[in-house]
Amino acid sequence: MHYFLAIPLPNEVKKRLHAFISEWGAPFRLFVHEADYHITLAFLGRATEAERKQIVEMMPDVVKKHQSFSLQLSEVYSFGSRILWYGVKEEPRLFSLRQDVYNVCQRIGFSLDSRPFTPHITLAKKWGGSFPFSLDTYPRKMEGEDIRFFVHDVVLYETHMDQTPKYKPLMRFPLS
Repeated sequence: MHYFLAIPLPNEVKKRLHAFISEWGAPFRLFVHEADYHITLAFLGRATEAERKQIVEMMPDVVKKHQSFSLQLSEVYSFGSRILWYGVKEEPRLFSLRQDVYNVCQRIGFSLDSRPFTPHITLAKKWGGSFPFSLDTYPRKMEGEDIRFFVHDVVLYETHMDQTPKYKPLMRFPLS
């Protein structure tokens, strides 16, 4: 099994994102289940029981140094034709929280992704259209008011690839 630390989304935000991507009717091969929407802070991969225990021991003190804060959804982006995702507007407190979570995971011994942090909510994967993928073909943003939500905690998730939804929350670490 694989593990990751992420920011969970409120159910209302998940429903809005799911409704938005469902309206596209785009031929992606895999759509993420709305219950699995989240913002990954650190993908850990495999983790031993000892490593998971260290996360449970170390993460509360790190996360509670941060006050709850709000995030605002921005618009749809993609990583080529592989991954379709919804972004969040830049928020320094998110980057600070991510850096602290990342640092603890590195101290524990996890080998983490070294690419720059791009906070996102994955909606779909693997373009399956008979024509080249282009974001210009689809609406980039949800209609209506800007969608904001509060970040209250970080969650340690366990991945179950043979289930839907795939991600099981194991432990919540609340912010202040």
